[in-house]
Amino acid sequence: FIAVATSLADLGTTAVLARGLSLVQGARRSNYLGNFVLIRGAMAGVVMLGCLGFSVWTTNEVRTALLIVALGMPVLASRFFEPIYQVAERPWLSLWPNLGFGLTQLGVAGVIAANPTISVTALTALFVGSNAVYAVMAVQLMFRYVRPDWRPNRALLRDILSVAAPMGVGALFTTLAIRMDVFVLERMWGVETLGYYSAAYKILDLAVFVTVTLVTPLIPILSREIQTSRAAALARSRIFVQFSLASALPLAIIVPSISTELITFIFGASYAQAGPILSILVWDVLLVALALIGTAVNLANGVVNHSYWVAPLGAVVAGALNLYLVPRHGAVGAAWAALGTQAVMLACSNYYTITRFGNVYEARTSLRVLACCVVLTGVLWSLQPLGAVTAAGLALAIYIALALASSSLPVAPVWRALLEARAARPRTAN
Repeated sequence: FIAVATSLADLGTTAVLARGLSLVQGARRSNYLGNFVLIRGAMAGVVMLGCLGFSVWTTNEVRTALLIVALGMPVLASRFFEPIYQVAERPWLSLWPNLGFGLTQLGVAGVIAANPTISVTALTALFVGSNAVYAVMAVQLMFRYVRPDWRPNRALLRDILSVAAPMGVGALFTTLAIRMDVFVLERMWGVETLGYYSAAYKILDLAVFVTVTLVTPLIPILSREIQTSRAAALARSRIFVQFSLASALPLAIIVPSISTELITFIFGASYAQAGPILSILVWDVLLVALALIGTAVNLANGVVNHSYWVAPLGAVVAGALNLYLVPRHGAVGAAWAALGTQAVMLACSNYYTITRFGNVYEARTSLRVLACCVVLTGVLWSLQPLGAVTAAGLALAIYIALALASSSLPVAPVWRALLEARAARPRTAN
């Protein structure tokens, strides 16, 4: 409920903000930000009213929890400040509201550990409260460094909405596509099987969060660079694709060999059945990373209208795969359905990236990464007599050394690209 509601309140506008702020300067930037906040406020209000109506209509035991979500929608839908700090050349400010949110979440975890039978209503209130901590801190920092100009501007409003509309449709249907497995799995196999699946998915969520954090700065960087040198923007995109391949592919190879041990270490022995599920879902991290880079490139290039059909297609594919695989294979089938859905959406999105911008997959560097992964696979297999965890650790260490020596893992180029992009930012006042 929270995931769908916040997707409706966002409707793709956060990514549009990152692009829009990077293309305007001075007073126009302040006016752009003010008009963006007006749009987000209006959208959050509409979604809040809809959630209130749905909550009142609901008669089951989560009714009060849904009411809390509805009333807390303004803070739950407030995750749009990072692009503001970045374009204002103060990206480190993101640390403080996220630190406040993280510490509050740790406190919530402590409450749950002390009281495992905590009600859904109380847990929801704590979750909304931790998001309120983030929102209050983020708003204070925004007003300290970038003061929005609230005067409505029809041209800006039209510009924001024209780009946000297809992104919003895409975000909504993408949310439905990636949550389809949860609905089908719970209905057909019950909450216990769903619990195992969700445990594996939580690890995937963490990896995706890290990926989103790393990829988001690409949007304003590429938005500016495409205006001056598409060749330089293509070269930068290829570096980030190579970095994603070199980072996510070895994890997808190693994690299946220690998936049960990893699940047991994090969640306890009672969740060991989630190991095979994680072995499949870990490949989704690679697909998501490549999809996010493609989305950043397409948005920076102004190519967004395909979102009107790609994400709905993904939702249809997700529904078909889940209805076929889940009854036959349970949570493992749901994991395969998630992987297949992401692969279809990645292929469709990459078609527009390659045809409208350029091929971001450089053959020579990709082959180097694959060669390192072949060595990794061989080492991992040969060291199995030492134990799965020991073999995985040694194989990963050898891979990192080999990838750095062969320049397959472009840590220095990625860092240099970010520094060069920062140095090239306009220095006009906000």
